[in-house]
Amino acid sequence: MTNPLRVRLAAVAAAVLCLAAPAQAQAEMNSVRVATQIGLPYLPLIIMQHDKLWETEAKARGVDVTVDYSRLGGGSPLNDALLSDSVQVAAAGLAPMLTLWDKSAKVYGVKGLSAINASPMDLLTNKPDIKSIKDFGPNDRIALPSIRVSIQAIILAMGVEQAFGPGKSGELDNIEVAMAHPEAYAALTTKAGGITGYMASSPFQERALKVPGITKVADSFDILGGPATFSVAYAKADFVKSNPKLVEAFIAAQRRAVGLIKTDLKGSIDKYYAVTNDKTDRAIVEEILASPSYDFDIFPKESMKIADFMHRTGVLKQKPASWKDYFFEIVHGEKGS
Repeated sequence: MTNPLRVRLAAVAAAVLCLAAPAQAQAEMNSVRVATQIGLPYLPLIIMQHDKLWETEAKARGVDVTVDYSRLGGGSPLNDALLSDSVQVAAAGLAPMLTLWDKSAKVYGVKGLSAINASPMDLLTNKPDIKSIKDFGPNDRIALPSIRVSIQAIILAMGVEQAFGPGKSGELDNIEVAMAHPEAYAALTTKAGGITGYMASSPFQERALKVPGITKVADSFDILGGPATFSVAYAKADFVKSNPKLVEAFIAAQRRAVGLIKTDLKGSIDKYYAVTNDKTDRAIVEEILASPSYDFDIFPKESMKIADFMHRTGVLKQKPASWKDYFFEIVHGEKGS
């Protein structure tokens, strides 16, 4: 082989290595899709979307990523989207995540990335003669995001068991109707479709309570005996394993978003309206977020109460020994429960 030929081959080899280097450096995903439920419990992710916080934190760790956010109406479609790889991160109620953790353990290893929000969920009615959960009858209809899977469905079942007695958590299953929050709010407040009850969340429950004739029957804090995590973010194990910098950046971005809510509530509300185009009166949103019962953080609170109930009633086959069983290690150092 002549020296000139050796030089040319060496140059080609060097060029190939140079072309390959960026691909090796960018080993993690460069495009991620997130789907969330609807409403104020997902405000940190809404701020992350508006300010591109996940992208910024990923960039600081050497990963260029584009994040696309969408909103779906209930836990079941969110779980379907995650399992089909239509999204890499889902944000919904604790119960849909626990359901998927239980069913996917041997195949997908779905677990929580973080908690998002702890806030009350109200059971509302438009019938003046309904004063307690026991007053709902076979001719009533209770709207909630997803039957048996949504966090609203599980909390309602816990309340039903308290009202009707041990082993009777399914007493009102036959009158539950799956509806996204906006449709459920409209049906309750206009008395459409036979809807007489609605297991709600913010801001829809606060809006509904401003409508004459709508009253609160119970709320999740009463049923659970105090505050508990409402919403969580979750993902498949292979996403977490293959994208450690992105996962670290997600947690850092969420922490920043929570910090912004605490230090700049007005600006955070501005971002909520800019992203969601929600029609809720601003004064209502300000009142909700100023309430001490409305809390944002990355670690779960009292989640085991819900997990234990779901296992006892057969919704979960696995019985978790700790909240750390269904959350990834990245939050195990937090003071969760």
